[in-house]
Amino acid sequence: MKMIIAVTFLGILIHAFAKNCELQPAMANFNFDQYFKIPHFYVTHSKNGPQENVCREHEFKKIRSERIETLVLEVYSTRGTEHKTLLDCIDTPKSGKPGQFSVECKVRGTDKKILLETSIIATDYKNYALLQSCTSTGKEDILVLQTSTNQVDLRVKAVFERMKFSLNDWYSRAKVDCKNFKK
Repeated sequence: MKMIIAVTFLGILIHAFAKNCELQPAMANFNFDQYFKIPHFYVTHSKNGPQENVCREHEFKKIRSERIETLVLEVYSTRGTEHKTLLDCIDTPKSGKPGQFSVECKVRGTDKKILLETSIIATDYKNYALLQSCTSTGKEDILVLQTSTNQVDLRVKAVFERMKFSLNDWYSRAKVDCKNFKK
């Protein structure tokens, strides 16, 4: 009996402290066609890491209303060794939720798949977007995507102020020059 109570209590604690990612609503009046006219983004900031100097790029390859093919390139260097990961992703719009997507990515050269739910929190349809992602394991991240790596767009700073975020608390990719990595 004591064992049943202990196991039940442990289960309640685990459930209470488990951190699940909750997908935020997408920006109001999200315009699918306008957003996917932006062909290429760099990830300039990440809320939850990783801490390494990572070059991450998103490139929209094939766009149809029912699915978007996206290539994600992630390159980083540790101890002089370059690591590169290519993800071929299919973004499927969530029914009745404009700006939210179910995403399935395949790691190129492996059998590994990554499942995500994403939400476009903010975008100006030209220079930046804030993209929240939730993995199937409950891990959350919010990425600042920009078409340029030169500086943080002023509109991104305004969105951060409105959402009570601080860029200083996020992982910056400012010291990463994606041009230094072989693609």
